[in-house]
Amino acid sequence: MDHRGGFRALGLAIAFIAAAANFSPAHAYRRGGRSYSYSAMRQRQQMFVNTAANAQLNAAKQVLDAAEAKGSNAQSKLDASLGKLREEAQKFHEAQSLVRHAAKELAEIEQEILEEQKDDSPYAKAAKLVEAARKKLKDIELQVLEEPNAKLQLSGLSGAKLADERDSILHRRADWLEAKTALDMEAAELAHIRTELFKNDKHWKEAADTLVQARKDESAAEQMTHSGASGRMGLNLTAKNAAEAATVARAAIAQAEAVLRANRGGRYPNQQPGSRNYRSPGANK
Repeated sequence: MDHRGGFRALGLAIAFIAAAANFSPAHAYRRGGRSYSYSAMRQRQQMFVNTAANAQLNAAKQVLDAAEAKGSNAQSKLDASLGKLREEAQKFHEAQSLVRHAAKELAEIEQEILEEQKDDSPYAKAAKLVEAARKKLKDIELQVLEEPNAKLQLSGLSGAKLADERDSILHRRADWLEAKTALDMEAAELAHIRTELFKNDKHWKEAADTLVQARKDESAAEQMTHSGASGRMGLNLTAKNAAEAATVARAAIAQAEAVLRANRGGRYPNQQPGSRNYRSPGANK
């Protein structure tokens, strides 16, 4: 083969590799380039807090506008705006918990890891065995409970008594117990494989460590404030009339603005969407 033929073969090989990479599942690259360390995840969470704070702020301003409205549909507008404020306030409250945010990201990582497993992987094979064992157990259960003696024992029962008698009937059957034991064994093996997949993923380990630390920090904060809410204020979002609704809205505005001020002066003052130095969460290195 001459030099031109060699270069042509090399070029084709490179093109093939590039094409294969382009057609790889997108989820294989979701975690690439992102850090799940405590500081990086805290930074992403703070962006979500700011977004949620602004959403509560806007919803509260809508309540103020509705409280000043006149006319036949003024009350319905006020009710709708209060409902929206309650929704955004709940999101805002949840966003302020790093534990919630870390748990969410950890769950997403776990889902991605499992989605990456091919049909011939140990995990996929174990999952199929679990499904087969579950189906066999269900088939035996239906067969047992359809027998005349079982129907007679269950007739006239309901609620807890029905459930207890069903369990009693099934646990007296050797075939059902054998199928149940087989399912438990297959499920245990699947759980073991799943755990090993997670433990061998560096992103999962990083996110899991962050979640542990976040729980410790929030627990310490709760003990310090004796509030049971990590120092995060709750809002009384009930109002009987427009005047009370306006009071609620002003409290929500003050709360949101206080958090936004604190974040701007905190560790990541330039990491809000729209700021000059803002970087998307996926840009963390």
